[in-house]
Amino acid sequence: MGFSPRQAPVFLAAIFAPSILLVGLFIVYPVVNSVGLAFTDASPLSSGRSFVGLENFVYLLEDGEFWEVLWNTVFIVGAATIIATACGYGLATLLISGIRAAAIFRAAIFQVWVVPWIVIAILWGWLFSQDYGLVNYLLMQVGLIETPVKWMFDQKASQWAIISGYAWRAIPFIMVICLAALQGIPSELVESAAIDGASFLQRQRYVILPLMQNIIMVAALLQAVRFFQEMTMIFVLTQGGPINATMVLSLYTYKTAFEDWDFGLASAIGTVWLILLMAFALLYVRVALRRNLA
Repeated sequence: MGFSPRQAPVFLAAIFAPSILLVGLFIVYPVVNSVGLAFTDASPLSSGRSFVGLENFVYLLEDGEFWEVLWNTVFIVGAATIIATACGYGLATLLISGIRAAAIFRAAIFQVWVVPWIVIAILWGWLFSQDYGLVNYLLMQVGLIETPVKWMFDQKASQWAIISGYAWRAIPFIMVICLAALQGIPSELVESAAIDGASFLQRQRYVILPLMQNIIMVAALLQAVRFFQEMTMIFVLTQGGPINATMVLSLYTYKTAFEDWDFGLASAIGTVWLILLMAFALLYVRVALRRNLA
């Protein structure tokens, strides 16, 4: 005898009630409360809060610093995501080709994924140190630079130092996702293309990548969203400097809330941030659906 949810609505409600309660308590309520604060002048420095309408949002749209922070965020997250995706896919392709000690290499690089961000920040501070950093030493040894680069005190250099750290952290995750997807591609397709005379790059472009594109895009999207939330490395190494070069939305929101004590404005920044992420995700879903229907 089959079971129908309509026959036991109380049992069904009892099963889903804990999940619904947790989602409402830890996800829905904080988001709704934060959006509500965006329309007030809430601050722990004042005894109450007043409704100010769109005043916080108007201030942000007219604030040059906010637009600078937004551009920094898009550039750092975008560059790190592209680099991590390319490197992760490249490593997955290398592993699937059957190189020696592939299992050991896979396990070793996978460990990077579980390294805490604070540890990566400390490591990157050592690697990019002006006085004793390994990066400057190697660049000077190969003749690319003559004097040590002040990575954390130069606007462009500091951005690329942060981008490299973000990308390094994400490569193992994307590699694992791509490796699993590559293992699911029928070998007959690749072998047939090779027999027909297709080169390695042609097989990648016309056979493998079309089958992989949705998986790669999902992995890249997940990492991009994670990068938007990350502030540990920047907080430890640059505090958003020099001259706001590495100031991103996550750190900007934190400083607005807990240094300027302007919860209303910080909530407005978070609301704009949420809208941007939702728009980005919606755009991806629409593009993916069009490709699948084409």
